[in-house]
Amino acid sequence: MRTFGLAALLALASQTSWAAETASFLNINVGARGLGMGGAYTALADDTNALYWNPAGLAKLEKREFTASHAEMFESTRLDFLAYAHPTSQGTFAAGLTYLSQGKIEGRDNLGRQTAGYDASDSALSLGYARKLEIVDLGATFKYLRSHIGSTEAQGAAVDVGAKRAFDRVSVGAALRNLGPGLKFQDQRNDLPLRLAVGAAYKFAGGHAAAVELVNGPRGAGTDASFGGEFQAVKSLYLRGG
Repeated sequence: MRTFGLAALLALASQTSWAAETASFLNINVGARGLGMGGAYTALADDTNALYWNPAGLAKLEKREFTASHAEMFESTRLDFLAYAHPTSQGTFAAGLTYLSQGKIEGRDNLGRQTAGYDASDSALSLGYARKLEIVDLGATFKYLRSHIGSTEAQGAAVDVGAKRAFDRVSVGAALRNLGPGLKFQDQRNDLPLRLAVGAAYKFAGGHAAAVELVNGPRGAGTDASFGGEFQAVKSLYLRGG
């Protein structure tokens, strides 16, 4: 069991935007393919996990699809992700749930004395839509956010928007993630982890692919570069690295 003070957690959650961002769980990547390629997936996303990576990728789906993932991160912290996508003649609709649980946290007062324990968790309920246009695929995801620390709760909303374009074997994509007003803890509103991802991918003959991606945090988070590839060993079996 971990030991933190509730007041300290709330103080951390209410730091100004230049010091810290809130709802950082939104930056935890999901899905075996995207994770296996080191996060270089914005230009390739073409499955239900596109709801997270680039909602425009949902437009590529031709049949209904469901995905679920579970990650044990550290100590009692775990991340669960569920998503369902339903393509129609009017575009693809999708819904998903992201849930981060930090388990039971042991409480301490200002003098270091043990107090009653409490729970901490974050969640995002997502609704997405994507449509194929003449030269580009476009998509958007609306997210209802909830962050819970002990008896304190913050709620908010965010939007992801994305675009993808394919040129024979080359595809390019861009996604703006977590655009919204932020979450308010006590009297302080905190910024969401706004990110702009831009990527390109090349599909080789035989089902192989390589991708590169840049992710920029407009609020001083810097720029991260990701590279990844996948090799189709046999039908339905891929080796990925990044």
